[in-house]
Amino acid sequence: MNKRIRVQSVKTLGLGAFVALAFVAQACGSNSPSTTPGTGGSSTPGTAGSTGTAGTTGVGGTTGTGGTGTGTAGATGTAGTSGAFGDPPCPSSVAKGGACAATDIQFCYKTCGPEKSGVKSETCQTSGTYAEMSGCAFDQAKSYACYKIPTTANTDCPAGVTPQSGMDCGTVPMCESCNSMQGLAGGGYLDSSGSAKTGFCVCQAPNSSGARVWSCATDNGSWPCPGNPGC
Repeated sequence: MNKRIRVQSVKTLGLGAFVALAFVAQACGSNSPSTTPGTGGSSTPGTAGSTGTAGTTGVGGTTGTGGTGTGTAGATGTAGTSGAFGDPPCPSSVAKGGACAATDIQFCYKTCGPEKSGVKSETCQTSGTYAEMSGCAFDQAKSYACYKIPTTANTDCPAGVTPQSGMDCGTVPMCESCNSMQGLAGGGYLDSSGSAKTGFCVCQAPNSSGARVWSCATDNGSWPCPGNPGC
């Protein structure tokens, strides 16, 4: 009788434990919905990562191309050149009517006027020859008082003498305009080849050989006065 009661209590205890375990299992199983937030969280950050596409605004950095344009404009101040009066000078190979090609200098200046006081341009034309400007251009920042045309005969000029370009001028003072009429308008001189020209001459300072020679120019735009500073 006692043995049966013991077996029955054991069976009763086993049933209770089974029920308790089932309850625990049910409670644990109720945590399964927590996997849902994990799924939602993984999709949202992935979509936000696509904002990395906004990094393509780096294309806006191509405004650096504009910087290149500015640099080029700076070179045009190279333009040529320094911009100083008479720049760029012509090489000795450039001459009025001379042949020129695309590989030659296209534009330059040669000296002209008395004592090389002015310049004239030489331009390579599409025809393949250099065209020379007429007359001379003179720097307006300088004074040309040495080339004033006298209103009365200049007694410092030799009377009855026609000066010749490149020939000895003796002791005639510098900065004195002379010609066959002692400097008066309408008088003339001889060019280096001996041809008669209308214009004026000045007696230059001694050259490297110590000689003083006439420097002459016509009065049709190659003589500085009148019309320029100091005249």
